[in-house]
Amino acid sequence: MPAGLQCWDADGNLTLDITDRLTRVLGTIQTGTSDGSITDNNLLLGTPWYFTYYLDDNHFWRSRPLKISFSSNILSWAFISTGGNYQNTNIDTMILYGVY
Repeated sequence: MPAGLQCWDADGNLTLDITDRLTRVLGTIQTGTSDGSITDNNLLLGTPWYFTYYLDDNHFWRSRPLKISFSSNILSWAFISTGGNYQNTNIDTMILYGVY
C-alpha cells in the first residue's frame, strides 16, 4: 500500500491522493543586498527547492536577478548582472526554502 496523503468525502469517494512527495518548508532568508550563503543540515533530508520574492515591490523591475544554488547542506545566493541598463540594483529579497 502506498504511503502519502489520501482524503475521502462523506460518501467514501477519494478526493485527494498524494502518494508521491510532499514539500517541507525549512525556513526563510532575507538576503539584504549582498551575496551570501547559509548552512542548514536539514537540506540533506531531501531534494531542495526554493521560492523568491522581492521585499521592495516599487523597484523590482530594476533589480539584478538572484542565482540560487545548493551544495550539500549549503544554500548560496548571488546577484547576477544581465548587462541591461536598468537591472543594476541589488534589491532585498526573501528566499523561502525547503525539501521534498
